Amino acid sequence: MPSLELQRKSLPNEPGIYLFLDKKNIVIYIGKAINLKKRVNQYFLKKTYSDPFYEEKIKELVKNIQTIEYIVTENEKEALILENIQIKKHLPRFNVVMRDSKSYPWVAIFYSEKFPRIRVLRNPEKYSQDNSFIGPYTDKKEILRILRDLRKIFPYCSCKKPIRKKKRPCLYFQLNLCPGPCYTDITEKEYREDIDKIELFLKGETSELKKNIEEKMHTASENRNFELAAYWRDKLEAIDHATDKQHVLMDDEANKDIIGFFNEDKYIAIVIIHVRDGRIFNKSSFTFNLKEKVVQKNEILNSILEQYYQDFKTQLPEVIIIPQLNKRFKVLKSFLRDLKEKIEIKTPLGEYEISLLRIANKNARVMVNQEKEMDQIKMDDKEFREIILEDTKDLLNLPSLPKIIEGFDISNTEGLDATGSMVYFLNGKPYNRNYRHFKIRSKSTPDDVAMMKEVIRRRYSMLLERNLQLPDLILVDGGKGQLNAGVSVLNKLGLNIPIIGLAKKFEEVYLPNHKEPINLPDNSPTLKLFQRIRDESHRFSIRLHKKLRKKRVIHSVLDDIKGVGPAKRTKLLRQFSSVEHIRNASLEELSQIVGKKLAEVILKVLNNQ
Repeated sequence: MPSLELQRKSLPNEPGIYLFLDKKNIVIYIGKAINLKKRVNQYFLKKTYSDPFYEEKIKELVKNIQTIEYIVTENEKEALILENIQIKKHLPRFNVVMRDSKSYPWVAIFYSEKFPRIRVLRNPEKYSQDNSFIGPYTDKKEILRILRDLRKIFPYCSCKKPIRKKKRPCLYFQLNLCPGPCYTDITEKEYREDIDKIELFLKGETSELKKNIEEKMHTASENRNFELAAYWRDKLEAIDHATDKQHVLMDDEANKDIIGFFNEDKYIAIVIIHVRDGRIFNKSSFTFNLKEKVVQKNEILNSILEQYYQDFKTQLPEVIIIPQLNKRFKVLKSFLRDLKEKIEIKTPLGEYEISLLRIANKNARVMVNQEKEMDQIKMDDKEFREIILEDTKDLLNLPSLPKIIEGFDISNTEGLDATGSMVYFLNGKPYNRNYRHFKIRSKSTPDDVAMMKEVIRRRYSMLLERNLQLPDLILVDGGKGQLNAGVSVLNKLGLNIPIIGLAKKFEEVYLPNHKEPINLPDNSPTLKLFQRIRDESHRFSIRLHKKLRKKRVIHSVLDDIKGVGPAKRTKLLRQFSSVEHIRNASLEELSQIVGKKLAEVILKVLNNQ
């Protein structure tokens, strides 16, 4: 029995985490399970999945597994925590990995010092835990802006080193942004009052802070200390101004996290809107490239939130609002309730929560579109395209720069409505004017290789007959079969045009007379160009295929009925909009369009199908 099979069959029926290692002994995937044996064996025994892209990734993952390691835990909750720790440690290739929270900025209040300084820093575990660390924050610019505004209301010291008496004050003191404990006689109690208020603000407890200041203002007013009352009044107005400027007021004062989510192609974005004291306090956002990641679309959100709330547990809200609730959130909810007893995970209720979720989802969608746009901008940049073409020439050992690349694809449904497409890329950019569609003539049974032969033969026979310019490179959608089909046609035509195949399954590049394909890195600009040509040819081919299929479906149902010609078919569809509506129409309704005799024939044929 092979070693790997022996490993998986001998796994315990216990909760825990499993680690898949490749032949270089590198961890490539980490997962958690209620039952290690059942979960791990699913990877090897289950053959089909509802998501074809997930199925491809699973097969690639399994192909790379050389060794299985595991750690048993007492329960699934412990497995969740351990999984996150191990993912952060190994950063496996096939896992969706969030950046470690240690690399995010935190606000540090150095309570271990007589006059606590406030600084923005990373890696808080390196400092004394007698201090207070608020965060982490995903946007350093935003927290610096908040601190800048707060400093105008509550001056504080931000020196790099602990405070010592000086002969001259710093610039911040002269700008009234620091109370100058290194220069003035301010007491520790007076200084710490402002620091405590800053901490309340940063924790989102603005209502508590305002209540505190209002009490001081009223006390000063009752004691007829109007100058002090005015001082606190100004502070209160400044806080109101700051929060009105920065946040949107909600209908209640609950602390909530609203989770927005959007996934398209290989990109996913998650946006978390943080509501504190009924106001939008901040936003955290994350984008991921899911290419090669072994995770199903319906598991992505849960997987990322499990990592997020283990890293950001100092900022837990009372309510987490997600787009959809399923049983996968059960473990996360249990884990969070160990940290905060009354925390709730739910779907939105009421106008405000629904509108907030809509905003969060929109932000996530914009982020995904931005990632795609950035890819597009890079590919459209002239200098960048020239570099890619040079790299492509070197990679494929081409005789000249591939200024003209033609890409081919085939689309059919079990051989029916078969179409081919040819897209034309000039200097690395699509040149739509030279795109061509082909209706397949030679085959009516599913045979992509034979169809590819036909399309390539027709294309280059035409170019030779008309003495038109030939491409510098041909790209076919497919592996060895499609590539060899193209090579055989070119040889018969006496053409020596470089040709390659791009197989969608593992994005491998096949070359003539090479046994093994080329595996380019995911971030390779050359691979991105090949993918763009392949995807564009597929999109263009599908367009005609759908058109032919739609035409065939309509034709086969109505045009085959004796007495129904193109004119009557058009009248019927214009009146009833679809074949289904015609089938459900009454004899009287049909008779008004085509006459009673033909109406009876139509209903008889349609209802006998």
